[in-house]
Amino acid sequence: MEYASVFIPDRCIGCRACQTACKIWNQRPVEKTSFSPDFTNPPSLTPDSFTIIKFKEVFDGEVKWIMLKEQCMHCNDPPCVSACPTGAMTKTEEGAVYVRPEKCIGCQYCVEACPFDVPKYDEGSGKVYKCTMCIDRIRDGKLPACVEACPTQALVFGKKDEVIQKLKSEGFEIYGERLPNVGGTHWLYATKEFKGKLTDPKYFGLPESPAAKEGALPAIREFGVGVAGLAILASLLHAAYWRAKKEESK
Repeated sequence: MEYASVFIPDRCIGCRACQTACKIWNQRPVEKTSFSPDFTNPPSLTPDSFTIIKFKEVFDGEVKWIMLKEQCMHCNDPPCVSACPTGAMTKTEEGAVYVRPEKCIGCQYCVEACPFDVPKYDEGSGKVYKCTMCIDRIRDGKLPACVEACPTQALVFGKKDEVIQKLKSEGFEIYGERLPNVGGTHWLYATKEFKGKLTDPKYFGLPESPAAKEGALPAIREFGVGVAGLAILASLLHAAYWRAKKEESK
């Protein structure tokens, strides 16, 4: 069963309850940050901030503040999973894409592959971290932490097909249902107030055609194949060496 979370900017008041709930549930430390003139704090995703609310001031006949929630998009066809050489980056049947820390070697191929610039490398642990879509909570019958904390229903969650159908019936424009290169996402954006502006750089600037950094995936895949080949060769040589040593000792 595939699920989806939706951010509705029309209803967001910028309270950042979602940020706080995310940190608490994932037990991430409080970060030391500096003042940002647009009030976005921290200014971008970090290994300890899996989601942020971006504040943007626009002029459209009058000055407006608009909010955009950023987090992993949980792609249908996630480039980060394809790029990961160890299987640390995993996609579940529910649609969540998450990192298995015990398998992460800190190669950062997922960082290069992600078209949304989401995974963040932590120099302290040597591993990559990002939003998990609260897959542990979903499997326990709970809402994602950020969705549960939202006081204005700017965040909604449910079975993906049902959520999309309901939003469309209510006249919402949806971003993420289908996208080139990633096949669509399990984090969606929906709006009535800002129709036609979700991909407008002046407003939200979500990519119309998400793509990895130019040349990143072919290079990653070639290197991954090379690493795998070297690992197999090393294993064979290691086995041959100890077989020879065993024969010598007889």
